[in-house]
Amino acid sequence: MKIRLGWIFIGCLLAIPVTGTQFYQKYKPSEDWKQSTGGLTVHMEELGVDWVIDSDEYVVGVMASVLKPDTHEETMKTMAVILKTYIDYMAANGKSLESRWLGQMWLSAGERQAKGMDEATLRKAVEETGEYRILYDGKPILPLYFALSNGSSRKFVDIWGWDIPYLTSVDSPWDKSSINYMEQRVLKWDRIIAGLEEAKAEPLQWKQLSEGMVQIVEKDEAGYVKQIQVGGETYEGEDFRCRLGLPSACFDYLIRKDGIEFTCYGRGHGVGLSLYGANAMAEEGKNWKEIISWYFPGTSV
Repeated sequence: MKIRLGWIFIGCLLAIPVTGTQFYQKYKPSEDWKQSTGGLTVHMEELGVDWVIDSDEYVVGVMASVLKPDTHEETMKTMAVILKTYIDYMAANGKSLESRWLGQMWLSAGERQAKGMDEATLRKAVEETGEYRILYDGKPILPLYFALSNGSSRKFVDIWGWDIPYLTSVDSPWDKSSINYMEQRVLKWDRIIAGLEEAKAEPLQWKQLSEGMVQIVEKDEAGYVKQIQVGGETYEGEDFRCRLGLPSACFDYLIRKDGIEFTCYGRGHGVGLSLYGANAMAEEGKNWKEIISWYFPGTSV
């Protein structure tokens, strides 16, 4: 039985990935959520706390969670435009602007300071990019991003089954210079079984796996696993990665007596903009518009 990967929660797409928004400080509960006349607002409702913030304030907090303190200013501007576009995309498609549905990690002012982020630089990036949005055919795009590629980004269609023209494969050679480019992980058989079992009609057994019933069925043109067969079952590569907590679906493997050793290249789903590549481009002198044009071909700002 072939397990098909459906539409993954939008936050999992955009995060690096992230698993949802987390908050550690308490805020005064707001009145009922409503869009302000001055622009979009985001309804924050986590851990029993309920309040509303301006969309630019939301962008600042998400940028701080995603980026490092030494991130180039042009990369910060790139991310500001990406996140503003994402909010507009969700609103234009009738999605609720609630933190739990937007699915992004968000840091408060105190957490931003603790991380070492410069508040003035974050806010400058948001202010200087103003009303700029990334458009395709005059509409806000779905601006996916991830941490690090294997040297090329992936096509959206290779994971989710339908084509989005601006989410195609582009070279990102800078990523190969990252210290996080390659990672080896050894997963024990019980961990693998626990991760895959709920997607399978019949229970997996150690013997099924240890006897070599693991085979990559197909890779996409960027080198990421599209399908892999384990214990007689076929899994979509991205689903397999998420279930086992692997950093990337671009991997090789080695069967061991006690489990499988994975050698992974890159981090995240690989679709859209590489954060590492974007920062490398900025350090080479490219501005935020050039970075966006590179990773989202065919779009305009």
